[in-house]
Amino acid sequence: MIPDYFSRTVALRHLRFSLGQTAASVGVVALSVALIVFLGALIAGLQQRLLGSVTGAIAHVVLKPAERAPLAAWQIGALQPTNVLLVGSTVKLPQRKRKIEDWVAQADSLEHFDPRIVGVSPVVDGQGILARGTRKQAVTITGVTPERHNQVVDIQGKLVSGRYFGLNAGEVTLGWRLAQEMSLQMGDKVRLTSSEDITAIYTVAGVFDSGFNAVDSATVFIPLRDAQSLFGLGRAVTSIGFKLSDIFQANDIADRMTLQTPYQTVSWMRENQSVLSGLKAQDQSVRLILACTTLAAGLGIASILIMSVLTRQREIGILKAMGATARQITTIFALQGVLLALLGGLVGSALGILLSRWLSTFKTTASATGRLAEVFPMALTPQLVVMAVGAAMAVGFLASLYPAWRAARVEAIEVIRGA
Repeated sequence: MIPDYFSRTVALRHLRFSLGQTAASVGVVALSVALIVFLGALIAGLQQRLLGSVTGAIAHVVLKPAERAPLAAWQIGALQPTNVLLVGSTVKLPQRKRKIEDWVAQADSLEHFDPRIVGVSPVVDGQGILARGTRKQAVTITGVTPERHNQVVDIQGKLVSGRYFGLNAGEVTLGWRLAQEMSLQMGDKVRLTSSEDITAIYTVAGVFDSGFNAVDSATVFIPLRDAQSLFGLGRAVTSIGFKLSDIFQANDIADRMTLQTPYQTVSWMRENQSVLSGLKAQDQSVRLILACTTLAAGLGIASILIMSVLTRQREIGILKAMGATARQITTIFALQGVLLALLGGLVGSALGILLSRWLSTFKTTASATGRLAEVFPMALTPQLVVMAVGAAMAVGFLASLYPAWRAARVEAIEVIRGA
């Protein structure tokens, strides 16, 4: 339906000379679009925060040694002198035996395995005891190459004091809660004892605030070579972590990696099924809210256009008596609906953007270290704004079809006689 000059002129004249109805329609659409933009940005921001709380301190895909398969009964005599029968699908090996010897070749190969892999980090992790004087605390000891591991899990950007990049042998970076509990300052000496009963002295070089209590209260980072020595692994590692540009592709990439390596792959999605179920339910709720909001805007436009048709019966009859076709009359009212929706969409998107940006300036203290976090996390994108305006125009057009159809059915002779 391409409007001709006559249809455009009449439609614009109707809008210009009925400012009250025009303002009411634009206002209804603007409020609806502003609500769509605001709610969309807020829900997306909340989802990003939720995902960050789950994946912010872990790799999206982890490659680790597979658990050993059980032995057949006829193998027990030769390999199990103690005659211990292994039952089940898998048997967990001791930590010290579960390692990746060829991690250099694996990391180099898998780094280019998929373009969605944006970070690869070999890791040695295990349990240990951190001690200072008579005070002791169970911790997770994580050995990494800081510059490389930061591509997978950001620690450098969350430092409270000291340093993380450039850790030297014998230096440790730890969580702020752990430092607080142990009364540690920069330069203090601590003693780390691994589960292999190997002990070494370390100097506190940095303190971080990841925002995750479990990490901040019980995690220490040391150089990769130190961790290999502390756990008696030689030059092996216990796992390789991967970061993805699209975290929801973790299952696909993990499954494909399994076919390429002799190791086990773990996806964060399979480890956090409850979180994904919550996100899906949230998405459905958001779609329902936005659909109801869009429907309300369409009903508002439709009701105002219907009133316009009813109040302009005589005018429509005169137009038809002058030679206006039913198609032109239909086009006039359809064009009015689209223009009203477009104006309302532009005004509403501007209001939604301003509201979202204003609310995103509110900050609150997230931890005792003074780290600030947004009260209203907003994820405002151009795609969201374009979608909101496009939805408004589509609804405006659909809402105008019935009033336009009614206007086209007006009989000129009957209206003029009735006048």
